[in-house]
Amino acid sequence: MSEKIIKKILITGANGFIGNALMRYYQNNNQAVVGVDLVGNGSDIIKGDVANPETIADLLAQCDVIVHTAALVSNAMADNDMWQVNVLATSNLIAAAKKYKVRRFVQISSIVVYGNDAEGELDENQPVHANGGSYVLTKLASEHAVLAAQANSDIEVVIVRPGDAYGPGSRPWIIAPLEAIAKKQFMLPAKGQGFFRPIYIDDLVRGIALATEHSAATGEIFNLSCEGYISTKDYFTPHYQWMGKKGPLLVSTKLALRVAAITSIVANLMGNLNEASPATVAQLATKSWFSIKKAEHILGWKPEISFDEGMQRSKKWASDNGLLDK
Repeated sequence: MSEKIIKKILITGANGFIGNALMRYYQNNNQAVVGVDLVGNGSDIIKGDVANPETIADLLAQCDVIVHTAALVSNAMADNDMWQVNVLATSNLIAAAKKYKVRRFVQISSIVVYGNDAEGELDENQPVHANGGSYVLTKLASEHAVLAAQANSDIEVVIVRPGDAYGPGSRPWIIAPLEAIAKKQFMLPAKGQGFFRPIYIDDLVRGIALATEHSAATGEIFNLSCEGYISTKDYFTPHYQWMGKKGPLLVSTKLALRVAAITSIVANLMGNLNEASPATVAQLATKSWFSIKKAEHILGWKPEISFDEGMQRSKKWASDNGLLDK
């Protein structure tokens, strides 16, 4: 089956961690691409609201492929806000994509859809489970919205489930932990023995690009993660070392859940969000990892950036941006 030439790609959430990295990847590879986000940059990222796709009708008419990265990534935001953005906006966007004859729709989901209680190595045939808070539920529901739109339709759909994507600019896995460590507010449940599945942003973007262009990817779901896993202690210890601090603080999951529940109540009373919520604790105590054999077989993809190299790049970025001076 020959590969179809992509005329122009539309990336939603183009100011975000994954979306922006994907924009730069395509530009560096001379692929015509345009981004859309709630805030434009006056150049290659256009102001628009994917929840109201007619605001970007001209872009939809120009592009034959959409990579939908836009989403609220939070374990603390209100359920309805998460549903509006992660589910309803996705449903509206793919409906508009069909209307404007977009050929392929690539949904960036997450490995969280497998749920926090799953254990062992999970492949794409593992049943999804919405036990992990609003983020898990809405990412799972966003997949359903895309798959439902594909039924009895000519639009090509691909779903990508990234692992724990980290690297320069990663809010949950680089910026937020450094901020919490600086405030002495960081601890690890399961005494640091939860499973972490780090995938460096460059490897993830390359995998998304392959899933976007490959003819055999049509109708498929792909895990894009590392091979195996490391402990959360091994992942977060370098953060402390970068800041010249000892740690991390390792506690039982039971204690971490109690602290998270109390701090969430206090944050709510003060009108703030506490991302170190019980859902985050559960996520950091998981005992699952993800098979990437399907992506290897169909896409010819494997991670290339070692963990040590990825963390060195992340450290340099954090240092350059003043995150280690606290």
